[in-house]
Amino acid sequence: MKFRNPLDAQARAALPRILLVGAGGVLIGVAGFGLSKTVLAGEAGDSGLARKVQAAFPNTKVASVHCGVVPGLCEVTAGKTVFYVTPDARYALVGSVLDLKARIDVTDRRIKELGQLDAVTSRLGAAPATARQPSPADVAQNPEAPPAMGPIKVDLPHDNAIVHHPGAPLKVSVVTDLNCGYCRMLMEALKTAPDIELTEYPIQLLRPDSLDKAKLALCAKDREATANNIYFGGDLKVAGDCSKAEAAVQANTAFARAHGISGTPALIRGDGAAHAGFMPIDQLRAWIKGGQA
Repeated sequence: MKFRNPLDAQARAALPRILLVGAGGVLIGVAGFGLSKTVLAGEAGDSGLARKVQAAFPNTKVASVHCGVVPGLCEVTAGKTVFYVTPDARYALVGSVLDLKARIDVTDRRIKELGQLDAVTSRLGAAPATARQPSPADVAQNPEAPPAMGPIKVDLPHDNAIVHHPGAPLKVSVVTDLNCGYCRMLMEALKTAPDIELTEYPIQLLRPDSLDKAKLALCAKDREATANNIYFGGDLKVAGDCSKAEAAVQANTAFARAHGISGTPALIRGDGAAHAGFMPIDQLRAWIKGGQA
């Protein structure tokens, strides 16, 4: 595999402790580093980490920093470039990360995803995936702290949602970010649960391009298929005008903030009970039934 160096000479000089691992810059066996801390996506630490990375690479425009997808590492996107840093921003890893169990090139898939998203949004006249959008850091600067997450009545329009397994007997709502690794895990688990109708309200939380992804999913004729393609890879086919979809994502995001939802997935049962985070499918099924008693 050919080594890709996404950083200019000045940016490389700004951070001398660049660690190149494996032949051709390939990182193999991330767990072998023995890192003691992983900053999870959406935590306040992400915004501070982004500032550190930007300071280390002043000549590279950092679009987003996202931790948790690759254990022990944080993914940095700069345009269509992807590289990695440790959670303390001490080391940078330039090259490809391989998931040896799934047998995929994680870095290459992410680069292709960025390119595909930019292509679709540009055809619709929307901002590219790297455009500046509200971030968790922006929310944190709001002097009005959101209320604690508690019983929630989902009063969003049904048109703001993606419905998975429509008509299934067990019903649950979920607030997601289409860049969320645990949301992807939930959707993967849902494939084995045709008895659960899951109504998904996508928001913009984790990355700048989360808004674009959610908008494209809600703009598609087949929302369920498009959302799954965004999560797992596939073609994105959308309508020409996505302005209503963008307004829907913004309304979903405002709803999440108003109810103290600061991480995804956030599951909401029919009786208003809320659960922050992923649940194994059997546990989720039992939890849903608990609200129907």
